[in-house]
Amino acid sequence: MHTAWTKKASSLPSDRIPPRTQTPQPAKVKAKAKGKQKEETPLKSKEVRALEKLRDDIRKGSGREKDPKGGCFCQARMHTLSTYTPICRSCGLILCELNLPNFACPHCTEALLTPTARDALIQMLEDRIGETLAKEEADRQRVIQQARAAEGAFPTLSAAASRSTTPGSGSDAQASHPVNQTHKVLSLDSKTRKVKVSSYTPPAVSRTSTDKIKQQPEPEYKRVPAPPAEAPCSSAPPNPQRPWANTRGLNVTYVPPGRA
Repeated sequence: MHTAWTKKASSLPSDRIPPRTQTPQPAKVKAKAKGKQKEETPLKSKEVRALEKLRDDIRKGSGREKDPKGGCFCQARMHTLSTYTPICRSCGLILCELNLPNFACPHCTEALLTPTARDALIQMLEDRIGETLAKEEADRQRVIQQARAAEGAFPTLSAAASRSTTPGSGSDAQASHPVNQTHKVLSLDSKTRKVKVSSYTPPAVSRTSTDKIKQQPEPEYKRVPAPPAEAPCSSAPPNPQRPWANTRGLNVTYVPPGRA
């Protein structure tokens, strides 16, 4: 017996059927699936992004870099006192929240953090990031559960709880109750006394307010510049007849006590 792949032809029709070959999955489908998974990842809130940026800046920098914006010399009179480095331990300058701990002191240019304080601050930022992410995820799951309860669907466990109770069923639990599932609604017409069947698709569950935050530039705060290196004074000698006169040229009138 000869087959269709031999040089000699065969008389059987089945031998002329070409073999089946498995076609590889196109790369576009895989890329599309990866893009879909990326889109489903919730966005990070502004607070989390700010904490992560500060943590990364402290890790990368040496602490002696100067603030490109010049820092702020309001001494916490215009802005809130810094929660990380409220005072420079070298010169005693009071620091507001605009003086970030990853930069040097704007006055004496000394590092604001010691190596031990630097490691402790990084660990504190890590803890705050984890707590904030857990809180935002809990709020997001609560909003989803409330929306599903309002739609009439049975509440389902979150992905983390599903994996902890039944391994491997976290994604199945969410897929069994999709948020945008179309429901069949039975309604009774009061006039005709007939049952009407209609379809209803609930609106998509909106993400929490923290997920809707867009990448916006940080607001520009008004900064107090550094004081002059030398105190301003007048070079003119004082007048013995008017020792109270302002020799800097300002138009000031002296008012004796009791006449104000």
